Amino acid sequence: MLDAAATAATMDAAAGQPRVERRRRLSPTALAVANQKVRKAYSPIVIAGAVRLADFVVLSAVGIAVYFGYVVPLDGFRWEYIAAIFGMTVADAAPRPICPRVKAMVYM
Repeated sequence: MLDAAATAATMDAAAGQPRVERRRRLSPTALAVANQKVRKAYSPIVIAGAVRLADFVVLSAVGIAVYFGYVVPLDGFRWEYIAAIFGMTVADAAPRPICPRVKAMVYM
């Protein structure tokens, strides 16, 4: 019964002959291009976020390294300096999503 329905669907109603497919087939070159694997694509928003995170990490690491290299031997360890380092790093990174064309001038 299913075979009869499939045969009836492929037959032309007027002439009783099989239908001719009117779509064009792809050329071998087009098939080769269509079958190629595509690399993963990342959104520009994701890339910008990753760069912003890397910037935050690098600036924090440099600030903490300078603190431990120069200030701790002279003045001892204090948590206020670590908080100030992270505060300056956040102040540098925070305005970028709000005003991407304006560079924050927190170090001047």
